[in-house]
Amino acid sequence: MIDLCVINYNTRSLLNRFLDCLHSDLHEVPKVWNLYIADNGSQDDSTNWLKYNFERYKINKFYMNDNIGYSGACNQLAARSSSDIIGLLNADVWMTSESVAKIQHIVDENPDIHSVGPKQRDENGLITHGGITGTNTAPHMRGWRQSDFNDTLYKDRVECVTVAGSAYFIRRNVWETMTNHPKYQEMFPGAIGAFLPTPHYYEETWCSYFARHLGYNVVYDGTVSIGHSWHKSSPVGGEADSKFKESQGIFRKACDYIGIERD
Repeated sequence: MIDLCVINYNTRSLLNRFLDCLHSDLHEVPKVWNLYIADNGSQDDSTNWLKYNFERYKINKFYMNDNIGYSGACNQLAARSSSDIIGLLNADVWMTSESVAKIQHIVDENPDIHSVGPKQRDENGLITHGGITGTNTAPHMRGWRQSDFNDTLYKDRVECVTVAGSAYFIRRNVWETMTNHPKYQEMFPGAIGAFLPTPHYYEETWCSYFARHLGYNVVYDGTVSIGHSWHKSSPVGGEADSKFKESQGIFRKACDYIGIERD
């Protein structure tokens, strides 16, 4: 099973799309997922809508938070779920149950894959994630904004420096090893998850860099393609700039503390 851990913040319509898509083919494929949702203090109608549709969408647990950030909510849901694979998801992605089953098959059949990210395209068929290759000091985002309406590009499997945090799948034993690593706990005493506690950015980059530092493999697999409305759930303008700079500072300090190369 895969624990799908979905974070929502003022994106009820996007969450609705995600859940409708996830359930669209359940009559055709086995259900291989559990569903955990955290709402980070939304000011729209998200919480009431989730309460009303709890049973309809087969939600296992729903948590109402203050705005603890994407990283904080991902760590919260991962700590409160239990399956062997964790899927950390923005509400602005969408995927079918068949896609989830494909990801489970990839992980189950490949013990050397510890974290995996699927291909992602937006509503217009433009690639938002085709794997981030290169090196820690010079990462390269493949396929960014290339037109791929017919889903023909980057359908390969490659080892990466990181994969996108909007749909990040990782083995639980790897996640827990990183969470409980003595150096990580020294930096963040009482940490309950391996996503770096940043305001908004770099949480998945750290997770991938740290995993690879410990000898684990991070892989992009383009045989699974999902949807992603780029940054629909992200801050904008000055708030985005401020959160990016603060997150970058936390990331750089963490890398330096552990001894991980970074840009």
